[in-house]
Amino acid sequence: MKKSAILIITLSFNLISFCQVKEIRELTPAILKSIKTDVNTDAQKFKTTLSMNDLTTVQIEFSVDTFKIEQIASKRMDIDYSTAGINSTINDLTASYDILLNKYYQKLLKSLKIEDRKVLIDAQRAWIAYRDSEAKLIWTMKDVEYSRGGTIQSNIATINYNYMVKYRAIEIYSYYESNILKD
Repeated sequence: MKKSAILIITLSFNLISFCQVKEIRELTPAILKSIKTDVNTDAQKFKTTLSMNDLTTVQIEFSVDTFKIEQIASKRMDIDYSTAGINSTINDLTASYDILLNKYYQKLLKSLKIEDRKVLIDAQRAWIAYRDSEAKLIWTMKDVEYSRGGTIQSNIATINYNYMVKYRAIEIYSYYESNILKD
C-alpha cells in the first residue's frame, strides 16, 4: 500500500504553474485530440518503463491510468491557464478520477466475498454522502464573505473538490491492490 501511495504521489503533477510565459490560447477540440494522442504515445513509453520495474500488472495499469489523467490536465493547463480554463481542466480531471474510482470500486467489489460486499457498498454510499456535504462546504467557503474574494476562489474550490475525489480513487485502488496481493 505504501508503494502504491509513493507511486501515485510521484505521478501527480502540479497543475497550476505560477510562472507562465506563453500566451493563453483557446483549447479547441482539435488541440484536445492532439493532446490525447500525444499522451497515449507517452503512456505507452511510460508503461514500457514501468514494466522493467518490480511492479504487478495492476500497479502498472493504475500508474498508466493516472499518468494519462495527469498529463492531459497538465498539457491543457499549458494552453489555457485562465480562471475558466483551470476550472474546466480541473472539472475534467475530477471526472476522469471519478471514472477511475468507479473502475476500481467495481474490481474491488468483485474481488470481495459475497457476504463482505455490503460493507464496501455501505462505505461507498457513506463516502458519497460525505463528498456531497463537503462539496457544499467547499463552495460555501469560496464565497467572498468567507474568503477574501477574487476569481482564484473558484479555482481553489474546484481543486479542493478534485483532491477529495482523487484521494478516494487512490484509496479504493489501494484496497483493491491490497486485496489481490494478499497471497
